[in-house]
Amino acid sequence: MRSMRALGCLLLLGLSVACSPEPDRTPSYLVGVWETQTEGYTDQHMFIDQGRIGFGTSAVAADGYVITKVDESREAGKTLFVLSYQDADQAKFQLAFFYEPAGGGRIIFKNQDHLTWTKKAAAT
Repeated sequence: MRSMRALGCLLLLGLSVACSPEPDRTPSYLVGVWETQTEGYTDQHMFIDQGRIGFGTSAVAADGYVITKVDESREAGKTLFVLSYQDADQAKFQLAFFYEPAGGGRIIFKNQDHLTWTKKAAAT
């Protein structure tokens, strides 16, 4: 009887994991390393890949987070993204920014419109 109960618990656990929602996938045009020339931020970068976002001063000194949701909408004629993400301790964060495709792409934080991030060219 105990083994049946244990098996039932394992099946329920497996189903709950299998049925949990997949994190949203980031649009391919946002994937890459982003940098800015804004004074005070020139040593900073931001990276975005299909399931993670990170911020730092170098590839080895960056904090990475799991993207849990990607919302895209229009605001004042611009494309607005809100990325929801969380850290290893499950603390939740959001980043809202406008995306402009011109010139290889630009990201402008909604709450810091003086910061313009451009996609770093891929090394060849």
